[in-house]
Amino acid sequence: MPRLAWFLPPILPDILMQGATYIADPSLQSLRDKKRPLVALMASVMVVICLALGGASVWLVWSSHEMRLREARVSTQNMALTLASQANTAIKIADVILDDIVERTEREGSTGLAGERLSIYLARQIRKVPAIHGLFVYDAQGVWNATSLGRQQKGNNADRDYFIFHKNNKQNTTLISAPVRSRSTGHWIIPVSRRLEYSDGTFAGVALATLRLDSFERFYNSLDLGNTGTVFFALENGTLLYRRPFQEKLIGTNLSSGAVFTSYHKTGRASTEMLVATVDGIERLYTYRRLDDFPVLVAAARSKQDIYAPWKIFSTQILLGALLSIAALIWFFRKLMRQIIIRDHVETELRTASLELEKANAELKTIALKDGLTGLANRRSFDSALDYELKRARRGHQAVSLLMLDVDFFKKFNDAYGHVAGDDCLRAVAGAIAGSAVRAADTVARYGGEEFAVILPNTDSAGALTVAEAIRTAVMALGIAHAANPAGTVTVSIGAATASAQDHGAADKPGLLHHADAALYQSKNDGRNRVSAWRDGAS
Repeated sequence: MPRLAWFLPPILPDILMQGATYIADPSLQSLRDKKRPLVALMASVMVVICLALGGASVWLVWSSHEMRLREARVSTQNMALTLASQANTAIKIADVILDDIVERTEREGSTGLAGERLSIYLARQIRKVPAIHGLFVYDAQGVWNATSLGRQQKGNNADRDYFIFHKNNKQNTTLISAPVRSRSTGHWIIPVSRRLEYSDGTFAGVALATLRLDSFERFYNSLDLGNTGTVFFALENGTLLYRRPFQEKLIGTNLSSGAVFTSYHKTGRASTEMLVATVDGIERLYTYRRLDDFPVLVAAARSKQDIYAPWKIFSTQILLGALLSIAALIWFFRKLMRQIIIRDHVETELRTASLELEKANAELKTIALKDGLTGLANRRSFDSALDYELKRARRGHQAVSLLMLDVDFFKKFNDAYGHVAGDDCLRAVAGAIAGSAVRAADTVARYGGEEFAVILPNTDSAGALTVAEAIRTAVMALGIAHAANPAGTVTVSIGAATASAQDHGAADKPGLLHHADAALYQSKNDGRNRVSAWRDGAS
């Protein structure tokens, strides 16, 4: 009765409470018996109409809500794709020009007549690409040897971060640095640079192309992002290059701990998510993408408030109209109804649904932690288990070991025997591994593809090697034919690494994974079908 009180007319509870009076009065009893089916039918019709009207209104509001979100997702995805294309093209052009400058400079030099010819070439190039602010060549001391500005510049750029980086790092890759103010024009620029070398490989200077930040600003300001939307692009390490709305103080800010970069490191190159911005605390629908050719991330976002503002107006109108219609129906039916009998099974149904939901959630939880092919723990379960065991090992000053396994020449196995046989092979190998790591505390997981991992709590290096050798032998004993493997059967290569009790918390998850992986690759390099262990920085 209380569950339906929201739509019952005020008179009905009184009628239901006075049922005994109607029964006791013979004159009313006959009338009640005659009208009972009609009253029940009328009450049922009222309930159906009210529920249908309310349900249709709720569905309309919900569907429009989802439509607004879908439209916003498509809009931000298209904008992010456009931003990524524009940024990638601008940087790619600068990179191509730098490649040519480096080749010319290292072949002809950049001083004297060669420097004058180079300056003319740089000036000619700059006229072709308006987005490029300037092209420069510095010698090993940071002195300007050539420039596209058409005049010799005084000063020294040896203190710039990009110059220091190239001087100290023998890498010929393109470096994109945080924006700085140009010493020649005072404009905000994005440095894109390459290292110059002498023929003997020693540092000879830097070739630099600078991109005008305001060219990005003009393009970004042309986008319709609503009242509180934003776009930004930043280096993959989190260094902010530009953000709309533009705030000079934010240039160069590190956003690596922000919501977008946290999501990016989890999900990969591109994603669309509702996130709260670190800069201003506004919740927005972000679409971010990594550039195809450079370590740069671009993002476009519309605020949740802007996305749903039209929907709120629409939903308010729909719900108000529905409520007024329902109120009118109730007012009409209350004049006709004198009796209604309601049997409420909602609580029982909800209890049943809750139990079914709990059962479904438990099944989903099991599925989420289990690899569907092998029945072993999956990568997610493995990560949780390794975190837990490392923390427990640090607390108890105990050793914990990790084995990384890879099925030798598995791609060739798939090519030769087919993917169905490949799946059967992985299941058999998984069974052999699980059978060799028999302790309840050990965790055997499928790490990915043909890779497996075994976590061995409270196990030193010697124990890890014993288990690893047992696994290797067990897999060979399966006797699965593998013509492309020199051993003639399916085998595994294993790398073992141990975080010892003496580490006292120094060993971390990335380090242990790296050591085990390095040992695994040592096993592969030594001929496969063997076990290698990481010891003192070397396998």
